[in-house]
Amino acid sequence: MSEFFHMGGFGAYIWSAMATALFLMLLEPMMLVIKRRSVLADIKRIKRLEERKSRR
Repeated sequence: MSEFFHMGGFGAYIWSAMATALFLMLLEPMMLVIKRRSVLADIKRIKRLEERKSRR
């Protein structure tokens, strides 16, 4: 089992690369949700501003 984690002397590189890839794969959907909320808030703000202008 330890040989599996050691990976022929490259274990530190391989496992850190795997951890980085996993982190980025988990981060991407979270960033997309944050960006979507931001865009929707901007759209709502713009619509409110346009409604105020049309009332004048």
